[in-house]
Amino acid sequence: MKNKFLLLTWLLAVPLLWAGCNKPLFKPDRGSIAQPNELPPITTTGEGNFACKINGVNWQRCGGGFLQSSILGNWSPNYKIFQLGAKRECSGFDETISINAIVDSAGTYPLEMADFNDFNLECQDVLDPYVLLEGADNWVEILNLDTKEFIVSGTFQCTLVHEGCGDTLFITDGRFDYDWAN
Repeated sequence: MKNKFLLLTWLLAVPLLWAGCNKPLFKPDRGSIAQPNELPPITTTGEGNFACKINGVNWQRCGGGFLQSSILGNWSPNYKIFQLGAKRECSGFDETISINAIVDSAGTYPLEMADFNDFNLECQDVLDPYVLLEGADNWVEILNLDTKEFIVSGTFQCTLVHEGCGDTLFITDGRFDYDWAN
């Protein structure tokens, strides 16, 4: 009887333990995960887009609920700080990208900060993201900064590095169109 109780306890506990794991048991192969064929067009009307290429591969939010695929950002009129971040957590991905710069109108500005997190990588965690490579061509171009309608739109590119992971991410063809009031 005692053995049956232990077996039943084990059979109930193991699935609960698996469900509590934050990291997958295996690292997904990026080549085997479906990627969007095209990036969304560059728009300036608050469409809620955020996309780019990372080392030549299209990256964009992948639908789902707010927690799975979100875009958050704002522009502070007092300090002129623009910040924007996007997340995708679906189809084997669990990643975030964020950028920020000091901007006061439409134009091109150096990125003050950018980072990338891939929560499937064993070599990094949320406190240890990929960061800007100093001296690289890291910029954001603001195409629309509408402070009455709370819309910021533009393009960006940057180069990010992670010493522990030993590789470089070239982010190109970045585009965003965000309504920070909605």
